Amino acid sequence: MAHCFGSLFRSMPLLVAMLVATPALAQEQFNPIGLWEPDNKESRYEFTYCGENGDRLCAELIWIQEDKKDARNTKYLNTYMFKNARHVRMNEWNGTVTLEGFNIGGTVTQTSNDAMRLQACALFVFCEDIQLNRIQ
Repeated sequence: MAHCFGSLFRSMPLLVAMLVATPALAQEQFNPIGLWEPDNKESRYEFTYCGENGDRLCAELIWIQEDKKDARNTKYLNTYMFKNARHVRMNEWNGTVTLEGFNIGGTVTQTSNDAMRLQACALFVFCEDIQLNRIQ
């Protein structure tokens, strides 16, 4: 019996190290760079690093579904809809979102390598919560 406890106590530092390291291993920095589209598949955005030092995140509207194009949304084609976002924590960026011609604060949170969520609100009245999926 004493032999069993001795073995357990000798392996205790290893068990503690594994328990402490597990949460750190569970978190992974995902790569936001690429082509993304919302669940409705009506538009596509190219996410790139931007800014003077290349350390900000931007998203340019690069495509609109043909039957969804109109004068209201085509003027935003090839413009940044999300810009100069700074990395605030792992897989999260805060920046400026352009919605209907208004610039408001927004947050992009990447939940996996192929999924992210854009949230933006103006005066807590006009809010957007968009799920984006990687297409490339």
